[in-house]
Amino acid sequence: MAAVGATPAAGLMGLGELQLKLPATKAQWLALAAGLGLGLVGAELAWHHPLSAPLALAAWGAVVLLAALFWVKTPVLVLAPLPLVGLAPWSGWITFEEMDLLVTAAGCGGYLAYALQLNARDRAPAWRHGIVYSPAVVMLILALALSTLWSVKRGFADAGGFVFGWFHGYHEAMNSVRNAKSLFLALALLPLWTAAAAARPRGFSRGLLLGLVLALAGGSAAALWERLAYTGLLDFSTDYRTTALFWEMHVGGAALDGFLVLTLPFALLALLRTRSPWRFAIGLGIALLAAYAVLTTFSRGVYLALPLALIPMVMLADAQRRRAAASGPESSHIDSTLGPVDEPLPRLAKLGALAMAGAFALAAALVFGGGGYRGLLALFFVMVALLAMPPSLWLPGFAQRLTALLMGGVLALLLGGASWALSMAVPKAAYVLNVVALLCCAALRWKDAPGQSRPIYVLLVTTSWFWLLATMVIVADYWGGTTGRWTSVAAGLALAGVWAAMLVEPRLWPLQGAGSTGKAGWRKRALLVAGLLLVMAIVAALGGGGYLRDRVASWKEDGQTRLTHWREGLRLLHGGRQWLLGKGSGRFVSSNLYEGPIEYQIGDYRLRTDEAEAFLALTGGKHVLGRGEQFRVSQRIPTPAPGPVTITLTSRTATDAHLVLQICEKNLIYPDHCFSAEPLLKPLRAEGAPEGSPGQWQTHRLQLGPVAALGGDWWAPRFVTFSMALDTRGARVDISRIALQDSQGQQLLVNGDFNREMARWFFSSDRHHLPWHIKNAALHVLFEQGLVGLTLLGSAYLLCLVRLSFGRGRDHPLAPAIVAALIGLGTVGAFDSLLDAPRIGFIFFVLLLLGLGLRALPGEGVARVA
Repeated sequence: MAAVGATPAAGLMGLGELQLKLPATKAQWLALAAGLGLGLVGAELAWHHPLSAPLALAAWGAVVLLAALFWVKTPVLVLAPLPLVGLAPWSGWITFEEMDLLVTAAGCGGYLAYALQLNARDRAPAWRHGIVYSPAVVMLILALALSTLWSVKRGFADAGGFVFGWFHGYHEAMNSVRNAKSLFLALALLPLWTAAAAARPRGFSRGLLLGLVLALAGGSAAALWERLAYTGLLDFSTDYRTTALFWEMHVGGAALDGFLVLTLPFALLALLRTRSPWRFAIGLGIALLAAYAVLTTFSRGVYLALPLALIPMVMLADAQRRRAAASGPESSHIDSTLGPVDEPLPRLAKLGALAMAGAFALAAALVFGGGGYRGLLALFFVMVALLAMPPSLWLPGFAQRLTALLMGGVLALLLGGASWALSMAVPKAAYVLNVVALLCCAALRWKDAPGQSRPIYVLLVTTSWFWLLATMVIVADYWGGTTGRWTSVAAGLALAGVWAAMLVEPRLWPLQGAGSTGKAGWRKRALLVAGLLLVMAIVAALGGGGYLRDRVASWKEDGQTRLTHWREGLRLLHGGRQWLLGKGSGRFVSSNLYEGPIEYQIGDYRLRTDEAEAFLALTGGKHVLGRGEQFRVSQRIPTPAPGPVTITLTSRTATDAHLVLQICEKNLIYPDHCFSAEPLLKPLRAEGAPEGSPGQWQTHRLQLGPVAALGGDWWAPRFVTFSMALDTRGARVDISRIALQDSQGQQLLVNGDFNREMARWFFSSDRHHLPWHIKNAALHVLFEQGLVGLTLLGSAYLLCLVRLSFGRGRDHPLAPAIVAALIGLGTVGAFDSLLDAPRIGFIFFVLLLLGLGLRALPGEGVARVA
């Protein structure tokens, strides 16, 4: 094999010696062709990026370089930034997006590194290939790809023929490409990742896991920012569902919901199996952040999907552990990157765990109802102190423990009475006493003498914990009055009874370790504390916010609406050919517009030209229009200076039309702090022009505001958006030029003359969502690809689940998480389309295609049982 160049870059970031060699095999030559092809496509996309072609090209090149250096870990490069790189509200791109740049860059760098053997490694023997596809599976994947490709062709035909455009919307031909590209982007990387799994199976699995966990962290952090900026962290009453940075939700949908159920299982699996305390702490933080994001979606589908997905994941992970233990540690298939799994609890300990969980859930609901967030926090301190009980408490005999329990209860009653009297006399003393009691519990825990039987110590610990419980009642009473007092007393009695039973009967204590009563690892305790926080968050969301309660209560009405919508959507399929092969990719919205009921005939926009000058044709929907139902064309703008904003508008219309011009703080679909101008535009016709003709161009100068200070705080910035909408049903207004100038003379709009087509312009339908989605993933595939496509995708989905649950892939370290992710997506997909959001479709197809080929390897698997 002739070297075309050698690079003596030994030791660069631990990569070893880097070198370049000519391709020597057919696979390497094909990889070279794939890398060059993806490079040409990616560079062309980057060069046409609406925001900045040079910056996009530089960023794309940087990813190519990283992918070449770390080609085995390209899943991290592709997946980790995915929830953060959707720039459509700024760029105006929807057919093409930053995900396409990521995939082409990673594919270009990875394939070139493989083909030219940069930092080459010996090819693994066949028995070490981490991804292997049977001929039947290969045929199934090819058939699915052909079905999707055929749906693109049918979509082009339904749109009137293929016409390329950088800024097509949902009605034009390029929307067929947008809806179908997820599968082909995943297929573009599949050979590279198959080679990576063959070269370094463990490294590839780690990269896939890390990429998905980091993606979850990024998406959840974006959700946290959105709540902090627009509603407040603890506001569960405002009608505001989190969208994070998923621009695909600009017309509704459940992109964030699908993203969370696809990625959360991987974070939880890593959390359950990691050995490193600092990794566990980071993973726990990510899981709690994701749990907050899940709660603030207010999605009943997500709330249903997670238990349906995570219970099988835990069962499959436990089955892996049992098989590994039965075959011996040396033959374990369980990956050493994911640490030992705790031994299963005895039956009585499981009963105790259920009793503790039930008592805490009941207590949390009671305390929050009367004592609010302060009472709930005090209850949390009680539970943390309980979970930190030292194992030495069970060393004294039964009579000694019972005596300590009774005497401790009496002493705590005396302390509690004195504390209550003090709290009545001194303002805020209740909070101070609660902290003092907590510090006493902490000090006693620190003074534990493991292995020594000390009945007095048991008495002191019991007394301090009961006193802490009493101060929780005092805090709730101080905050909530009589209601808080009696609800917290009931909660305290429930918890006291559970603890008394566990101290008397050690086998009920759930934090048991092997051979030592009361001993449990730090991981189990930390997971239980995280569970407490999750229960508290659920109680706060349900008890502190009417919006979630209303959504849960309206499930029956919403279900009937869904059924009606599905029937209306399927009526758009005409004849056996469309039922068999589908109407075409990306054609649901357009079909609804032209053939659906009047409430689905939404507003639209088109870019037109008149005597070589571009203009925007904006139409209003024919349905009942309200502030949330208007179709808006918008642009993210710099924060305007406080004061009036001057609007210069050149437009024409054939009929009277109310145009709504707004500047709002808005992330995606929930405007706030809006300042509006709503001119009534009248047609100006030349003498003798027929009624209904477009009219002549008119220039209007309008004033909006005065606008207050916008943009939010520096630590929680808010996006500022300018939008245009029609408040007249069925009206059309042509706009050839629009400009905004704030009180300091700053021009706020870019491409206001539309000479760069729709660059920087975006659109949304804030509240009217049903016309944009069929609201069911299976029906979405049926509509676009017919029964053929639905059968193929359904077969691949079921085969993947069976293979990773019972087949050759069941012992792969990531098998339980992939199964959970697919089940979660299927559950959420029962209520929303999901696959019409390209980033969600891409993650789904990546997991599906990998799951059809992943297999466990001896010694490469998940962690040996400790």
